[in-house]
Amino acid sequence: MLKSKILVLAFLFIAAVSAETKVIGREVMEKQKKLQSVKSEFEIQKMILISKSGAKETRELRRYIKEVGKDINRTLIAFLGPQDIKGTALLTWQHNDKSDDQWIYLAAQGKLQRIAEGGKKNYFLGTDYTYEDLQSEKLDSFNYQFLRKEKCGGKIEGNCFVIESTPINKKKRKESGYGKKILWVKEGIYITVKVEYYSKRKKLIKTQTTYDWKNVKGTVWRAQKAFMDNHKNNHKTLIASVKIEVDKKIEDKTFTERFILKGEHTK
Repeated sequence: MLKSKILVLAFLFIAAVSAETKVIGREVMEKQKKLQSVKSEFEIQKMILISKSGAKETRELRRYIKEVGKDINRTLIAFLGPQDIKGTALLTWQHNDKSDDQWIYLAAQGKLQRIAEGGKKNYFLGTDYTYEDLQSEKLDSFNYQFLRKEKCGGKIEGNCFVIESTPINKKKRKESGYGKKILWVKEGIYITVKVEYYSKRKKLIKTQTTYDWKNVKGTVWRAQKAFMDNHKNNHKTLIASVKIEVDKKIEDKTFTERFILKGEHTK
């Protein structure tokens, strides 16, 4: 009888700890969202793709983001060079009640093509980012488990919360290309300085690290550099921010088919 009581108490203790770590994990992510969200964002980036052999390809792009409703954003990524991909664009419309809509525009085809749900696990234009990576991450679609607190490491001083992110249900697990992600969120200013991406078989696929962080406004920080190391493909993508503006006016028409088809996104 005593042994049974001990087992029950142990089970209750473990359940209580698990519930508490989920609360902490969710609180960290909510705090990050509150501190880092903006009404609009414009950025000019340089992207370098590094192949297995070490060959490099440099690209230039613009990125537009605008909040069009409570927690609902529109995003446009437009390539300016090199010439063979100039005009290529990715348009994303976020939704609260369903998966995001995404369309790819290839200048040679002259039309927007919707990215199917199953296709969002594919890599975007030879980069190490999938279409899924370029969508917004809705907090209600994931469980966030606090694992520990530790030194951030690398070029980031101070401590980080280490959070495990997993799809919240069977539907989300099926939609995602990942079994889980591990995030390092810096204590105090709540920026994600590192992300590990794992397959559904719990194998590490790739790691993203961000550095050269800059305070762009109030509590808002943005990384000047992001490095995605694809361990599976032995390929890498480096993104450097050339210019960034937040809470500046961006016209709604920027996120429309007409804007892209008229070539306004490359002017």
